[in-house]
Amino acid sequence: MSIKKRLLCIAVAALVAMPLAAFALVKPLRVIAPTLVPGILCIKDTLCTDNPARFDAARTLYREGYATARDALGPFRDAPRVVFCSTAACAQAFGLGAQAAQTVGDFGVIVAPRGWKSFYLAHELIHYRQAEVLGNLAVATQPRWLIEGMAYSLSGDPRHPLTEPFEAWRAQFDAWHAGIGSQDLWTAARSIH
Repeated sequence: MSIKKRLLCIAVAALVAMPLAAFALVKPLRVIAPTLVPGILCIKDTLCTDNPARFDAARTLYREGYATARDALGPFRDAPRVVFCSTAACAQAFGLGAQAAQTVGDFGVIVAPRGWKSFYLAHELIHYRQAEVLGNLAVATQPRWLIEGMAYSLSGDPRHPLTEPFEAWRAQFDAWHAGIGSQDLWTAARSIH
C-alpha cells in the first residue's frame, strides 16, 4: 500500500474514531444520542428518561421549565432535548457527578435525580437558549455573572441567598439587566466583553 493510501486510511480512521471516543470519554456529550446509553428511552426526540413510569412527571417539568425560559428569553429555535435521570447510575452514565443538571451547549440538557424541579430545568433551558442565541463558544467565554446570573435570576430560583459566587452573580446580572432599559437583552449581552 502506498504512503498516500496509508495516510488516507489513517485520516479516515481518525475521523471515525474521534466522535466515538468523544461519546465514550466525554459523558455529557451522550445527550446527543441518549438512546445509545443503556436503559434510556425517549418518548420523543426531546424527552428521554431511564424510568418510563416517570414520563408524565418529566413531561410536566419539561413544559414548566420550557415556558419559564421561553417567556423570559423568547422562543427557542429548536425544541431542546432533555434527558431526565431518576437514578444515580443514569446521572453517572452522563457524567453529572454532584450536579443537579447540566446543559451541553445547544445539544441538550441532562437532569439528575435531585434536579427534578421546574426552576432547575428552567435554569438549564436558559443556558440552552443562551447557546442558541449567543453560540456555544460565546457562552463559554462570556463573564460568569452574565451566563450564570441570568440563569439564576430568570429561572425563578427560589433559593435566597445562593452560595457564593452565585448570589453575587445573580445580583450583578439583576443590576445590569435593570440598567439596559429598553435595549434588547441579547444585543446588550453581545456587547459585553
